[in-house]
Amino acid sequence: MPHGRRPHGNAPAPLCGLVLAGGASSRMGRDKATIVYGVEPQWRVAAELLRACGADPFWSCTVQQASDWAIGDHALLDVVPGHGPASGLHAAFSRGTGCAWLVIGCDYPSLEAQDLQRLVDARDAAVDAISYRNPETREVEPMIALWEPAAQQRFLQWFDRGEYSARHVLRSGALRLLEPRSPQLLENRNDR
Repeated sequence: MPHGRRPHGNAPAPLCGLVLAGGASSRMGRDKATIVYGVEPQWRVAAELLRACGADPFWSCTVQQASDWAIGDHALLDVVPGHGPASGLHAAFSRGTGCAWLVIGCDYPSLEAQDLQRLVDARDAAVDAISYRNPETREVEPMIALWEPAAQQRFLQWFDRGEYSARHVLRSGALRLLEPRSPQLLENRNDR
């Protein structure tokens, strides 16, 4: 199937990328988006992964991060702060771009472009969202997911009602879950 196409002749929504980087990193004790596991800091690595899949990257980040990283209008600041990654998703989904958001947390150092491309390749007109199933917990991994416009609208409705669980929103719709190529893929780094 060609890159990003859906079967049944429906044109897919264009892709946008979202790096969730604006957390307090309180367990880590420092900004986890700036940690270097290889050559570049994670906020840059995540953006390159998204670009490799054809998604223009935006960052859910703090004012200080936006300034330090010089990312201009690609910085998405929380409109409704205080709800962790849900605030970052809300900021992106509220933009009303009509795009499908390919979302990744900045704290997944084992993630590779091929893992995100699998999400893109699994797009289908009958599916609202695509994510990975954690093989240990058997749960959906909402911080590595592709959110089609229908799933975004459902998230915004839940958020407005005070429901901030991205995992619950994903499970409530037409969700496709993929098995990761290795369990380490879904290991995020939240502490030292």
